[in-house]
Amino acid sequence: MNILYVDQANRLAESYMYPYYGAVYRELKMMEDVYFFGGGVGDINSLLSKYEVSFDCIVFGLGYFAQGNPGAWQKINGLAELEIPTVAFLHKPQSMLEEKLNFCKINKINILADPHCTHEEFGHRVGARSFRSWFTASPEVFYPREAEKKYDIGFSGALHGSGKIEGPTRDLRTRIQAILESNNSYNTFWNGSDSVATRIKDVSEYSAKINECKVWLSTTGPMLDIGPRYFEVLLSKTLLFCNNMPLQYGGTFVDGENCVMFENDLSNFEDKLKYYLHNDNERETIAERGYNMVKDKYTWKHMAIQMLDEVKKVGKTK
Repeated sequence: MNILYVDQANRLAESYMYPYYGAVYRELKMMEDVYFFGGGVGDINSLLSKYEVSFDCIVFGLGYFAQGNPGAWQKINGLAELEIPTVAFLHKPQSMLEEKLNFCKINKINILADPHCTHEEFGHRVGARSFRSWFTASPEVFYPREAEKKYDIGFSGALHGSGKIEGPTRDLRTRIQAILESNNSYNTFWNGSDSVATRIKDVSEYSAKINECKVWLSTTGPMLDIGPRYFEVLLSKTLLFCNNMPLQYGGTFVDGENCVMFENDLSNFEDKLKYYLHNDNERETIAERGYNMVKDKYTWKHMAIQMLDEVKKVGKTK
């Protein structure tokens, strides 16, 4: 299969702070013939004429949908009339959502890949076939290292404070930070900040830090979304400790089965944390089940294969 992959070149670089942007692209390249184009597209036929192959599908990647430029969400001449499947990996719906969905609609995107529980709703709105494509992780980077468990609980990432998130998860991470700081019985690794300057920039260092913790905290994001950290933790075979958002999990994440969940009001946060810190066998059993689930079903390779399957289904109907 010949695939034209449209994205922002800087976001696909392996050195980029968030390497998941290029993860599907890299997996597709190992399975199919993928041609990359970085930047904006004014006329699709003019772009296609620059290549000496016929394409079987066109993909607009995660980095394309991470743009803050309103000009990216215009009609692309000729795209709606193409006879080959087109795929859009929806990203950052908290920013310019209506513009992004309108882009998919006016350009008649055929397949919408969305990691959120909204994928069916958004697919219906733009008239596209939709599927849930998780923001996941790579087992080549995140895996069970032989590492000493130096910390009880760890966290690294944005705090999403000052009311950035509304509803039951408002200021959730800062509330958790306050609990952990008030109890000196926990040996905590905490690297939470809304400044990217303090983030762990080396992915290997970050993944190794997860291995050094018995429990790693991950909570839903601005759109109640489930980010890559959930899968990074599970592939590291560290216990995933996350807030309870049943609608978001859709049966994939199950409390006591492959992760441990606490209430958003934190009423049982410490009780659950203490229990699993003092019950090694149960903690390790849950971590093992989570690891096997992701390894067997939800890596970036699985997401790429899922996309190819959807393309083949649409291709038969065009």
